[in-house]
Amino acid sequence: MFKLLETLVAVYETRSFSKAADQLFISQPTVSVHIKQLEKELGVQLFHRNGRTEFTPTQSGRLLYQKALHVLDEWQTLTDNLGQDNRINITIGVSQTSATVLLPQLFAQIGSEQFDTIDVKIEMHNSEEILTGVLNRRFDFGMIEKPITHEFIARDEVASDQLVLAGNLADNHWLVREKGSGVYHYTQQYFKQHEIVPRHALTVSNNDIIVRMLAQNFGKSIVSIQSLTPEIPYQTLPESFNRSFYMIRLSHENRAEHMKWYNQVVQTARQL
Repeated sequence: MFKLLETLVAVYETRSFSKAADQLFISQPTVSVHIKQLEKELGVQLFHRNGRTEFTPTQSGRLLYQKALHVLDEWQTLTDNLGQDNRINITIGVSQTSATVLLPQLFAQIGSEQFDTIDVKIEMHNSEEILTGVLNRRFDFGMIEKPITHEFIARDEVASDQLVLAGNLADNHWLVREKGSGVYHYTQQYFKQHEIVPRHALTVSNNDIIVRMLAQNFGKSIVSIQSLTPEIPYQTLPESFNRSFYMIRLSHENRAEHMKWYNQVVQTARQL
């Protein structure tokens, strides 16, 4: 039954069988079977089909979605509590810049005693991947630097950051982060403002590699000033390139211990 409810939640939030299948790492026919099985057992229609691929929930679908969230959260809390001596498992998806700039300071301030009953797993991805991971519950929380909005996501601003144009400014080679990253968003904004169509652009999916290449006097890039080493020259940018770091979570997250830890992280980060 839990698998069926997880499928319902994914279809409800994506409005798509194919996207739900991608989130749950199952096939689209399996998603269809799960929804049909729920509809048969409950004797109601859960979704209206709009065209060939998009679905909207019925009143019964909306009601079951709200109940399913509560059931799944309660089940997760129960399994966590029955796990390892009541230890809490928390998985965080962090963007590359926040992982190197904000996270070390943050955890140092939180203090080791706060991890006596909590096991934290950290994975590094770009902002769009983290959003997807939070939505499909791969991550409990996310830390990103892209101002993402989504109807099922709550976002808390926790810190500020300054982007600069760094490296060999006379070099025609641009080092650009991959699509979906926060820095990519601002780099494209810079290109648009200055009517730049780069002839030599290298896509590098790792911020540390970009910084090391800049340190070797190769290329230029939009990067966080906090990630630069002293020998790398840079040029400041307008205030529109001052950005924020955000913590994100599901807006309907109601696990008490998880939210207690999340709120502590947000408050600590704001005091750095």
